[in-house]
Amino acid sequence: MFIDLYNFNNLDLLIVGIVVASTFVLGITVYLSDRNSITNKTFLIFSLITAIWGVVNYVSYNFAEADLVLWLFRFILFFAIFQAFYLYRLFLVFPKDKYVFSKRHKYFLMPSVFFIAFLTLTPFVFESLAGAPVLGEVAIVNKGPGLILFAILAVSLVIKSLYVLYSKIRQSSVDLEKRAFKLMLIGIAIMFLCIIVFNLILPVVFLNTRFMPLGALFVFPFFIFTSYAIYKHKLFNIKVASIGFVSFILTIFSFFNIIYAQDMSQIILNITFFAGILIGSITLIRSVLREVEQKEELARLNISLEDLLKQRESLVHLVTHKVKGSFTRSKYIFAGMLEGMFGKINDEVKKKAEQGLESDNMGIETVDLVLNVANLEKGVVKYDIKKINLKDLVLSTVSDKKVSIEAKGLKIETEIKDDVYNVSGDPMWLKEVFNNLVENSIKYTKEGKITVGLEKKPARNVSGITDTDGDKKILFYVKDTGVGISLEDKKNLFTEGGRGKESVKINVDSTGYGLYSVKLIVEAHKGKVWVESEGHGKGSTFWVELDAV
Repeated sequence: MFIDLYNFNNLDLLIVGIVVASTFVLGITVYLSDRNSITNKTFLIFSLITAIWGVVNYVSYNFAEADLVLWLFRFILFFAIFQAFYLYRLFLVFPKDKYVFSKRHKYFLMPSVFFIAFLTLTPFVFESLAGAPVLGEVAIVNKGPGLILFAILAVSLVIKSLYVLYSKIRQSSVDLEKRAFKLMLIGIAIMFLCIIVFNLILPVVFLNTRFMPLGALFVFPFFIFTSYAIYKHKLFNIKVASIGFVSFILTIFSFFNIIYAQDMSQIILNITFFAGILIGSITLIRSVLREVEQKEELARLNISLEDLLKQRESLVHLVTHKVKGSFTRSKYIFAGMLEGMFGKINDEVKKKAEQGLESDNMGIETVDLVLNVANLEKGVVKYDIKKINLKDLVLSTVSDKKVSIEAKGLKIETEIKDDVYNVSGDPMWLKEVFNNLVENSIKYTKEGKITVGLEKKPARNVSGITDTDGDKKILFYVKDTGVGISLEDKKNLFTEGGRGKESVKINVDSTGYGLYSVKLIVEAHKGKVWVESEGHGKGSTFWVELDAV
């Protein structure tokens, strides 16, 4: 259905509704995006003054009481002078978060604005109406001499605003920022050109008031261009701007309901709904901004965490290499003493040299372990994945550890059934796992035996039922009769630096990195590692599960 806007009686009301909704929503959106920014605060004040100016301009020709209409005309100029002033302040502080105003601004310009604003409410600017006001028509007003002062200050502020923004465009070295400033400059220039021509020059000089009902419409170019600059050049978060746009559309539709209301009860109901939409829009925008702030803060924390991890990584490598270098130098000194490089030594010195050599070797192993863990965490370790027989690796590990196990008075047993134990993996790193777990049992077993075993079993499906036709799992385990592990200590095992209370009593040199490195290696092979123990003094069993091939 085609609508003849020229004969549309509520066109001016529709224009006011659109301007009020757009200025309100955009002003709130910008302000809530950073409530501490002086730019955002100034933009909000400018938006609210503009919205009020539009409403007063509309109301001024919808009453027939002479005194009320005269005061409404005065209030139009009252808000107009502040509108021009806050536009100038906006471009002065834009886009900074903080700004210190000059003394001339504080002690000359501001008092001048407030003085002229006061004058607009007196007969010195608008003396009286030229005749009885007619409902729906703009009245003619008898002007006073103060109107010239108002016009000079208002136009000067607008021209100064445009000059300030133009200067910022020239000074800006960022193309994106320049384009955004240009869009805003175009919008504000169109806005005030229309206001000055149709709301000041025509009514005052030519007594032509037919365009004054469209006064609010002249504000719209500024908000159209500003909104587009926000959207196109991301002056503010795009998600927030999108929510602001949706809120604006909702307020426009709710305002249509007011225009087409048939009676007073519907008008009141629809006005209430309109107010609810505006309040809801603020709440929605605030919640979105809170979400955006949280995501931005999380992103900043992630960046900080990455920096800290890099610093920690660099520090770990620096310290470990320095420490390893010290251990290596002293190791060669002790080894040289034992080999007679410094002459013959007695038994007591020889014993101390042997202890020193053993201590240095342990220190070097610890440093290598920490470095390995750091590389495993970063994922920089390159695994040479191939098909290997775990049985060979396990038997090799048992053979390597047999001497140290028997030296401690312990027994070593193997439980490996006749089967094929092939997996895909890196033989060097998997042997590191087996060595670590066997060595761990040796350290924490005072008497008894250590059992190393392999077994193959069917995998279980999602329901926990054994799948005899499915893939097979290979289990490696190390069972000991050692100190055992409490339920509390189990939580700390396989974590970086995790050590049990009882284990520390037996092995004061424990770093907790050994089992953590085991976990990283096994998981890199898409396997699982865990421990079972009935508690303190009842031994423990460490399990590694890998896919058979």
